[in-house]
Amino acid sequence: MRLDFTGRQTEITPDLRRYTEERLHKLTRVLRGQFDIKVILTAERHRRIAEITLAFRDHTLVGVEETNEALSAINGALDKLERQALRLMEKKRSRKRRPDPTSAILLNVLGAGTDHEERRILKTERMAIKPLTVEEAIEALDGTRSGVVVFRNFESERVNVIYRRHDGNLGLIEPES
Repeated sequence: MRLDFTGRQTEITPDLRRYTEERLHKLTRVLRGQFDIKVILTAERHRRIAEITLAFRDHTLVGVEETNEALSAINGALDKLERQALRLMEKKRSRKRRPDPTSAILLNVLGAGTDHEERRILKTERMAIKPLTVEEAIEALDGTRSGVVVFRNFESERVNVIYRRHDGNLGLIEPES
């Protein structure tokens, strides 16, 4: 946690700094990560304005409070930040976690039959799709029982299939552009 204080027409006392750091401990427990905080305290006539900006990963949370005392302005701004942080973390927790549509495929082994109607699935195997180069996929093919490796090509970012042919050579299936 990096903490920057700025005082506009006011002096940041060590008591204000310590009080703000103590109140920020709740945010460190909620967000569980590295974040930067900028605290701007402004004094205008009888008003004290506290503006606290929190940069967390790809989110920016801002809490602004205006009162006649600096401590109460800091309290109000931190309360607003805590509510925003709790809402942000709750969104992450409650979001439905679905696998990527191409993160795994089913490989069906068909039984031989004379008619197309007589063919049936003998065995189904779930295979993970990993980002690999063609050379890495060839190495992975040597370690598989099924003779097929489905992978996401590292160069083209498309799903490819490499398989062992009946004549002992390797075949590569790439989708058209």
